Amino acid sequence: MNAIPQSIVSLLTFANQRMVIPVYQRAYSWDEEQCRQLWDDVVAVGRRSSGTHFTGSVVRVLGGEFSASGVNKLLIIDGQQRITTLSLLIIAMAEFAREHPDKLTHVSYDEIIDSGYLVLKYKKGEDHYRLTLSQGDEKTLCSVVDHLENPDIEVVNESHRIVDNLALFRTWLSNIDDPNVVWDGIQRLEIVDITLSQGQDNPQLIFESMNSTGKDLSTADLVRNFVLMGLPMDEQEDIYANYWRKIEETLGADSYDEVFDEFLRNWLTVINAPTSIVARDVYRLFKRHVMDNGYDKPGQMTELLKEIRRYAGHYACITAGACEDKELRVLLARIHALDVSVVNPLLMSFFEDYISGSLSHDDLASMLRTTESYLFRRSVCDVATNSLNKFFSSVIARLNAVRDDGGIIREAYEAILLGEEGTARRMPSDAEFERALRTRDCYAFKRGFYLLTTLENSWHAKDPMDFSGGTFSIEHIMPQNALNSAEWREMLGDDCERVYEELINTLGNLTLTAYNPELSDAPFAEKKAHLKGGFDQDYLVISKELHDLEKWNEGAICTRAKRLAERALEVWPFPELSADVVASYKPIKKATPTMKSMTFRAVCTMAKIVPGTELVASEGDRAVVATVTDDYGIRLFNGDVLESPSRAAERMKELVTGKRISTNGWKYWSVGETGSSLYDIRAKCLVETPNPDLKSLFWDGFYDYCAERQDFVSAYADPSGRAENNGWYATFGLGMRGVHATAYFVQRDGWVGVNLWFTDASLYEGLVARGEEVEVLLADLGGKISWREPSEKTRELQVRLDADVSPGRWDEVYAWLVTGLLRMRTVAKMLRVERDGVGAEYYGHVKQLGESDFDEPGILIKISNVNLSEMSAQELYDRVRGNWRVGLTRARNAKLAFGVCGGRIVEVYRIDEWLPAGQDEASESGDGRYQFVGHLADDELRERYKGQAVASLCSGQNPIRYVGGA
Repeated sequence: MNAIPQSIVSLLTFANQRMVIPVYQRAYSWDEEQCRQLWDDVVAVGRRSSGTHFTGSVVRVLGGEFSASGVNKLLIIDGQQRITTLSLLIIAMAEFAREHPDKLTHVSYDEIIDSGYLVLKYKKGEDHYRLTLSQGDEKTLCSVVDHLENPDIEVVNESHRIVDNLALFRTWLSNIDDPNVVWDGIQRLEIVDITLSQGQDNPQLIFESMNSTGKDLSTADLVRNFVLMGLPMDEQEDIYANYWRKIEETLGADSYDEVFDEFLRNWLTVINAPTSIVARDVYRLFKRHVMDNGYDKPGQMTELLKEIRRYAGHYACITAGACEDKELRVLLARIHALDVSVVNPLLMSFFEDYISGSLSHDDLASMLRTTESYLFRRSVCDVATNSLNKFFSSVIARLNAVRDDGGIIREAYEAILLGEEGTARRMPSDAEFERALRTRDCYAFKRGFYLLTTLENSWHAKDPMDFSGGTFSIEHIMPQNALNSAEWREMLGDDCERVYEELINTLGNLTLTAYNPELSDAPFAEKKAHLKGGFDQDYLVISKELHDLEKWNEGAICTRAKRLAERALEVWPFPELSADVVASYKPIKKATPTMKSMTFRAVCTMAKIVPGTELVASEGDRAVVATVTDDYGIRLFNGDVLESPSRAAERMKELVTGKRISTNGWKYWSVGETGSSLYDIRAKCLVETPNPDLKSLFWDGFYDYCAERQDFVSAYADPSGRAENNGWYATFGLGMRGVHATAYFVQRDGWVGVNLWFTDASLYEGLVARGEEVEVLLADLGGKISWREPSEKTRELQVRLDADVSPGRWDEVYAWLVTGLLRMRTVAKMLRVERDGVGAEYYGHVKQLGESDFDEPGILIKISNVNLSEMSAQELYDRVRGNWRVGLTRARNAKLAFGVCGGRIVEVYRIDEWLPAGQDEASESGDGRYQFVGHLADDELRERYKGQAVASLCSGQNPIRYVGGA
């Protein structure tokens, strides 16, 4: 690798050299924001009398490939967006120079062409063009250059970004006072030119480490580069054309970059089940999957791409309506309409089993119907969805085991769902579902339109109506302004206000109509008789009782609600399985306590494992051996001595495989070649121990658990070497004076907890001042938050959780304690400390989100004077959606709404529409105040943003702040 600073002009004009963007690079993607930044930089340096401007790096691969005409082809693997944009600016300048030679005097059109900025003037074919792009951009850029040289040649409009950005530069050039400063600025742009040698340098590693400016790479970009970059050019083009391009086309070439990242995360979730995958880990896990399975070996990458293309087909069926089977396509469309994307990996696994023959067509259709019922029943009953991500991943793994054992996948799936009764993952029963349908607010319900349209089409299965055109809307039979009408008050009876309040938005009072404005608030008789859309002429089955009724009152509404709810039980049925079948698929819980809670020395003493005993494990096709030392350590073959089985196992794996992998050493090691595992031996020891000291066992197990959590070790260091703890708490340092973190295990009273313990009262007082922000950060731990002053000199912030602390539940307790301690460490970073008398700073620097951290247009909405711990989800939604003075045009650009309290994001909603405050129909507000109608964003977005600090963005008095380009 050779890196030298030079002007970008020297790169663009080097004789007999052309630059090629390889097929694995992303398409040209810079938009107005990046073009404006480049333009501003060029103009700024051009206006100065001297000096240069550094504009980043360009990484090239020297392949030594020369064409027949002697032109050297250089591959650009980083910096192509900048070079392409600069080339567009030079094209605009060449046009301007030809049309306005009197204004642009520092360069002429002929000089730009003759100097080779854009073309190698006397070369033919592809060697004529200084820069050749990839994918759909190549034809457009070449045609733009051809049009520059010969205006009779038309521009190919395949790449709108190239055409649009060229138009931007034309406009900016025509408006600038002195265009010469632009040309002068281009001459002073500098880069670091990094050249790599094919076969000697690793372009992929350099590319990943350097791509930090310009427009962020998507996972799609990184994966495509990883797959193709290391291959010879001819093999790159072959694999791209025959495999990768097919994947792009399957996912939809126009929206490929937008969907590929999510598709890849879903695919990795399927193949890594029961582990759920978060977006930030996708690229790392993809690379690990490639290397661990040998796909990086010669000739193997095509096998992986065949698998990815197959799963891309599943994903397109699920999300884009690409399924050719009509019955399955209808079922998938109904599931997709529920907007629960966390189910997509599960559906992909269904399709994989279907095409492999493990599921019949009837089985797949039935499982899709069951999935729709499961999701919709939970939605109607307002069951939270935040646990479904991990649950669906576990379902994939459990169904894989059933398939591998030759079991009935369809039966197992239904049994798994029914087996979650009484948990947050339950499928609501018929009674719960019917009660919710009859009583809930179905008008504000996000899926109210889906409910009514699906009910209607259940009576037209062979010829369903198309409700997707926007003609139909939800109509209140008893209108929303009924209490303002004497006729309606009389019809509803003496108790009309109660009837109205209880039933106005319920299922029994809602229907569908294409004539909402015509029917409006008219009396019932007029609504029936209206020539356009009157109920007497209504052909919808969900409204059939309206034909014959003369009165619409409480009895009529409740009767219709009962009829529709009963129909809903048929449309979204509850699976019918016997209790014995459901029980047969439930995981078998171990009767013995978890065995992470007895030291290796204690096990050796009780089980008479003497020094010199050999411990044996398997690594691939070979056996590895370690020896018990005189001090009850574990000596490996290289002489290393480790104190715990897990540490010894991790080190042994590293020595044998070269990879450091966390491993449960108790299950890894066995005593001798044919002896029991240390896990089984330890279990027997605990059973035989009379009146064991559970506190000591608990903390030993907790330290072992913490040692296997890399996030904990990074925050607090490895605690596995700690001395025996017989107390009811354990302390952990935070690296600062006056405060430490504590974990509690109180077996007698049945609770666990975490805290920050202060011996410096001023630190505590600083945190109390930010109490609202702190409690937002701790709220999802689910425990009771307390601020205490135990003594004159000590203070405490504690979260206490009442829990089942019996040994069989220790793994769950350990997980909660680790989460709590990590959260306390985050809180500690908010503390203000005095450093060297310079003044107060934020300890550890709490990172504030900035504008660039929001990928989608959104709106931050600041709420105050609330107690979040006492608010329901609905109350929080109502408070955030609120009554805000906003500019309607700009607000409608926002796709997400972020509720902000105490300087942190407390909830994330996806906006459906904006309505005038207090109204139910979209229109202009007289006073400029609006409220949004929306729903919770998907779990990934909520996990990404909730709890994040945005105080720097919401520091003013205005409760509204637009982000993400809104």
